[in-house]
Amino acid sequence: MSASKEHGKIYRRDTLLKNTKPKKKDEKKRKKSACVNFRVTPEEKEIIFNRIRLSGLKIQDYVAQSCMYNQIYVVGNIKTFDAIRNEMKTIDEHLMSLKSVDELELEKLESLRMILEIVDGFYKNSDS
Repeated sequence: MSASKEHGKIYRRDTLLKNTKPKKKDEKKRKKSACVNFRVTPEEKEIIFNRIRLSGLKIQDYVAQSCMYNQIYVVGNIKTFDAIRNEMKTIDEHLMSLKSVDELELEKLESLRMILEIVDGFYKNSDS
């Protein structure tokens, strides 16, 4: 047994180490290290990839922009309402703990904006 395995180190092949490229960063100099996967039907995959081709964007950019900036359709159920209630509690606790506006976390503000969009959509649809 080699000395590196005895000390609990991970063994890496020489070929892995020689040909590795440094991680790419986006235009804002952030490392993209998180991975998002999901399953779709073959028909949905075809539609999604056709839209991606027509957009001219990379797959990751298209999916990220679609999720963050496009209108979404929310199905109200117990799971949805529990998630909203729990997030509202978290936002409330954060707001109550603030000593100045400078301490406000942008993630909490974004969550609140999304919740308000969902509730607004609910009321618009119930008026129709």
